[in-house]
Amino acid sequence: MDDAIREATRLLASLRSMRATQVIVDEAELLLSALKHDSNRHVLNSAIEALERIDGQMPQGALAGLVSVRLRTLAGMIAAMQDSTPTPPPAA
Repeated sequence: MDDAIREATRLLASLRSMRATQVIVDEAELLLSALKHDSNRHVLNSAIEALERIDGQMPQGALAGLVSVRLRTLAGMIAAMQDSTPTPPPAA
């Protein structure tokens, strides 16, 4: 989890450096906050969705390649965490 939080922090810094829109920066801030708070399956699923939204709204520019690598790296970390998070039993 610490690695994912570190990577999310780097992603946020990269987005700010490339002057991404406030919507994208806000999305990255919420993602980071959620990862710091909890790592349950719901949060991890939401994190993957947030990364997809960020990727879909990414501006072009010199840092876009670096940010794309960060997005893929973080998505891989979160996917691995999802695989190791137990699925809750179905509701009765």
